[in-house]
Amino acid sequence: MNEVAILTSPNSPLTLRKLPIPRPSAYELLIKVSLIGINAIEAKIAKRGTPPPPSYPFIPGSSYTGTIEAVGTHVTEYQIGDRVLISKRFGTQGNEYGAYQRYVLVTAEEKMVVRLPERMNKDEEAALVALIMNASCVAGLFSGRLGLRKPGDEVQEGEEREKILIYGGSSSFGRLAVQYLRCAGYDVITTSSPQHMGTVRELSGSGSHVVDHTLPPDQIIVELRVRGPYDVVVDMISTRQTIPLASRILASQGGGRLFATQPAFSLGHLSEGVARVFEPWSDSLYEEGNEGLMEWVVGTYLPFGMEKGWMSAQEIEMVKGLESVDGILGRMVEGYGGGKRFVVELGR
Repeated sequence: MNEVAILTSPNSPLTLRKLPIPRPSAYELLIKVSLIGINAIEAKIAKRGTPPPPSYPFIPGSSYTGTIEAVGTHVTEYQIGDRVLISKRFGTQGNEYGAYQRYVLVTAEEKMVVRLPERMNKDEEAALVALIMNASCVAGLFSGRLGLRKPGDEVQEGEEREKILIYGGSSSFGRLAVQYLRCAGYDVITTSSPQHMGTVRELSGSGSHVVDHTLPPDQIIVELRVRGPYDVVVDMISTRQTIPLASRILASQGGGRLFATQPAFSLGHLSEGVARVFEPWSDSLYEEGNEGLMEWVVGTYLPFGMEKGWMSAQEIEMVKGLESVDGILGRMVEGYGGGKRFVVELGR
């Protein structure tokens, strides 16, 4: 039988149930899950109902590792026994694809199926499953949507160094972004809490500057404006407190697009000439013309990015069993964690 953790109604606790193990169709894989990465958006869905799931009952979860248990009759790229890391594509419908269960289906054409190197240990695997959703979004936003260089690309002689503002460099998405951009040859200006200032400075590299986000808003704006203008502005936090602040930075240099990492749950205040832009940023990887970028993400960036210094692991708290997930989601939605990521271990 398949053990699942399921939301039966809005704001209800996750309920553990036993269901039949799903069978893969012709183009699907059946994965026996070993590690589940818990993402912040899942805590918001489960505990606040924002954004709401497609319907109830609902099995959340997008990021996981495991072993291929069965393959569909038309699958040729994968074999039973392969170890894989998976990030479910945003908008995929069906509880059989949710990560919070022992056995999960994934389509072989999903593309965000990463073969894990044989030498990878459990700690490295846990670090990757905690990062995969945000890492794919970083590549999708900056290289897929905005056409910026990726780590490892050659910087042309005489090419102007673009300057990029990342508001929220100590967030998980923000940390990955400043390191990705620094390794791609861009100048990064960012913000951080005092607690994580040293780490963010190290990730963003020389030529960068980190502003204390606990300063009064007007002082933050002054310190960021003086280091502009910026070619790209991204608000990694994207709340009703941070969006107006980042909007004022853009407005001071004539306006433009403010890239956000959450949809606009409330109208919020945007300065004149500023447009808030949000989409599921990993979606650009699936678009025609970005096939090479997707191949790089799956074949190089994710399995070998930490080894190459293009991404860094965050502190991981491991918990055991699906029965632990509801408590973790509750802690996350209340702001507990201090920069650490949570990974659920189910065993192999």
